[in-house]
Amino acid sequence: MPAKTLDDVYPFFQNKPVNLDNFEELYVPADKGRGRTPVLKRLKRRLMREPDGSLKMLFAGHKGCGKTTELVRLQRDIQQGFVILNFSAVRELDILNINYIELFIVAMSKLFEFAASEPRITVEPKYIKNVSNWLATKEIEDINQQYMGMEITAGAKAGADLPFLASFFTKFTASAKTSSSLKEVLKQKVEPKLSDLIFHCNNLIHQIKRQLSKIGKKGLLIIFEDLDKVDLQKGEDIFYVHSAQLAQLNCHCIFTFPIALLYNIRFGNIKTSYSEDFVLPMIKVRDRDGEEYPDGIEVMTQITAKRMDLSLFEEPDILKQMILFSGGCLWDLFQLVKDAADYALDFDRKKINRDDFDAARKILKRDYEFTIAEDSDRKITVDMYFKALKNCAKDPKKKPESTEVLLDLRNNRTVLSYNDEYWSDVHPAVREILKEKGLI
Repeated sequence: MPAKTLDDVYPFFQNKPVNLDNFEELYVPADKGRGRTPVLKRLKRRLMREPDGSLKMLFAGHKGCGKTTELVRLQRDIQQGFVILNFSAVRELDILNINYIELFIVAMSKLFEFAASEPRITVEPKYIKNVSNWLATKEIEDINQQYMGMEITAGAKAGADLPFLASFFTKFTASAKTSSSLKEVLKQKVEPKLSDLIFHCNNLIHQIKRQLSKIGKKGLLIIFEDLDKVDLQKGEDIFYVHSAQLAQLNCHCIFTFPIALLYNIRFGNIKTSYSEDFVLPMIKVRDRDGEEYPDGIEVMTQITAKRMDLSLFEEPDILKQMILFSGGCLWDLFQLVKDAADYALDFDRKKINRDDFDAARKILKRDYEFTIAEDSDRKITVDMYFKALKNCAKDPKKKPESTEVLLDLRNNRTVLSYNDEYWSDVHPAVREILKEKGLI
């Protein structure tokens, strides 16, 4: 049930994606607001055509455009035929200092957790022994003793059963998240033997896939979420430098992917290592020429209505102006609603009025202004960023050049990309900043 009072608004507008538990309650189909190509339909079609295949698919989109929610929709649509294992790099790894080797460790963790929890899936003793031998190598024993402290020898003597192996790789993942020194050790001691880890991972995938019919499934899909949130340098390291390693996983994989890398000079080379790339556009609230886009506005209105009673706005136009000011970014719309509701409550109002929206608008504009800051390491000045924003705002074709400066601006959402034609424009909050500075 949506919020009926302003006091109840905050929990409904936290920046958390829809999940399988609240999907029916909160989900709104947004395809009409995004453009002509229904991206998720196409992605689903690829998976369903060859469920036992091993496609490696990139899934990109701006932060706040609804990627995670749409991936939940995909899971819901295909769960009858697929075992779906997903993990969040933000929740389970250190997103600021991620090492690509950790992706294989966490994959092992999820695969062992599934195998241990499903009694109809059996894993050959020979395979378990091989993994136990890998755990007993000097490199892994040293890592365990220094960072994890698990009784590998005792586990091996007990047959290193599936729960033990699931526990080991889960703890390995957690240790890598909390220890920056372990990341260096991974490079020194695990990377030279990474082919062995990938070999064991693929053997486990094979054992699971050949028994899927026992549980009424046809395919296995691993979803690597939140990798789109890594910085550009880490993104290049994962998706470009180590793409050959990621491509070796023998099951369907979806990797969320940093939007700025789509416009990177190396993207052509990145694409060759993956089966396909999909881009989820922002919900479009204005056309390229600046005219309002009714379908997008309606989608965002429905999304808001699922979370709060729209009578909590003093005037219906207030919500519409919030939607337009968000640029179609759900993250920003939710922030505007939360801040406006808080401001109204501060003054004991029961409904959001224009003053409340104005206060929320200023907060969002301030937040974006703070993101436009000098990068002294790369010698990119604030003036260089503002010059690029000015050029983008004034470009009638809305096709700005993909410079290093613009990649940063795409990454922090000050420049947003829309629909199938991939035109771009500055965020409405940033457009106001440019006007205040007399740049447009």
